Amino acid sequence: MKSWLLAFPLLAFGMPAGATWTFVDGGDGYERYIDRETIDRDGHLVRVWEVDNNTVADASGVVSLRSRTEYDCNSRRYRIVHLSGHTREMTEGDVVFSKAIDGEWRPVAPETLGEVSMEMACAE
Repeated sequence: MKSWLLAFPLLAFGMPAGATWTFVDGGDGYERYIDRETIDRDGHLVRVWEVDNNTVADASGVVSLRSRTEYDCNSRRYRIVHLSGHTREMTEGDVVFSKAIDGEWRPVAPETLGEVSMEMACAE
């Protein structure tokens, strides 16, 4: 029952069974991907699913993080509205946690992985 409760938020967000991940960038033990097929635009706001892979699991056993990220393309800021942790790369393996987040808007720092992600998502 517990694993069903953890997976339910993912079902509610309608994640496709076979996401098509596009490599964004990486380094120092991590890589980021976005699923361009999930980009949803509402004026200058863009929503996209992203995955961050780590080469080493954290203390909870999380290797990959999947996030539903919103970008404000005009104001160059972002927030995360859903986050889940998985025991294998590319959201494979067990779901360690899955939760909706009321993330605060934060500026996208220049010359960062976040800026590359935002520019890729906003260009669609």
